[in-house]
Amino acid sequence: MKKLFFIAALSGAFSATAWACEAPQNKPEIPDPTTAVTAQMVMSNNQVREYVRAMEEYLNCARLSNAELRREENALRAYAEDFNAAIREFRALNG
Repeated sequence: MKKLFFIAALSGAFSATAWACEAPQNKPEIPDPTTAVTAQMVMSNNQVREYVRAMEEYLNCARLSNAELRREENALRAYAEDFNAAIREFRALNG
């Protein structure tokens, strides 16, 4: 009985680990800084931060080749830089 419980618990732990290591599906859209309002930029900022955090967690647990990992990291970095550029432009326009 103890062996059965241990095996069930162990398989549950492995399946939870595999389940937890999935790439986030919803990449937030970066708003147009020339037409966005402050509330929209704040909401977008929160969504982008959450997405970046989730992607970082995924990249830490995913079993990607070095080339795949570099490609994903570069894409994430470019996405974050694009959002930061939008934030800078929004601030410049709305002082």
